[in-house]
Amino acid sequence: MGGTLTVDVAPVLGETGATMEVDADVPLESIAVGDTSATFSSPPRLRVTIANAGEVIVLTGSVEATARLECSRCLESFNLGITGSIDAVISSAHPSDEHDEDQEWYPLEGKTVDLLAAAESALRVEVPFAPVHDEECSGICPICGCDLNRDRCTCEPEGGERPDSPFAALKDLLPPEDD
Repeated sequence: MGGTLTVDVAPVLGETGATMEVDADVPLESIAVGDTSATFSSPPRLRVTIANAGEVIVLTGSVEATARLECSRCLESFNLGITGSIDAVISSAHPSDEHDEDQEWYPLEGKTVDLLAAAESALRVEVPFAPVHDEECSGICPICGCDLNRDRCTCEPEGGERPDSPFAALKDLLPPEDD
């Protein structure tokens, strides 16, 4: 991760029902999701509410960023706005079995909590595994590498015509239909 986003939660610790707002830049330059790398030209923005719910502190809100991605079809770089939701529990002890096991948990260290992992996790979920800059993107020619969004290539694949899709050959595996 490479940094921290430490927040002092002392203002909400002493009183059940007390809340505080956090609006801060997240010190993240990039994240990786599988083979996809998302870089941020400006820091993502975290906006959360921290509330004392008695036994635990509840963290809710979002993190927004503009990610620079590479199209998985044509390799063109493009920007994509992403917003990740944050819904987590903060406590000094790991939550017991009584709490929702799907809810994320972050440790309270004294009177502070590091929210960098929460922000990164929320953004990571929103980065597409195979980003495309446009749903109509034609990609690149698998033979010559020509960007089919900009040019038409004259390559002919083995066997003549270019199939309609990568799955076109599968239709030959089915028995002929009787009318």
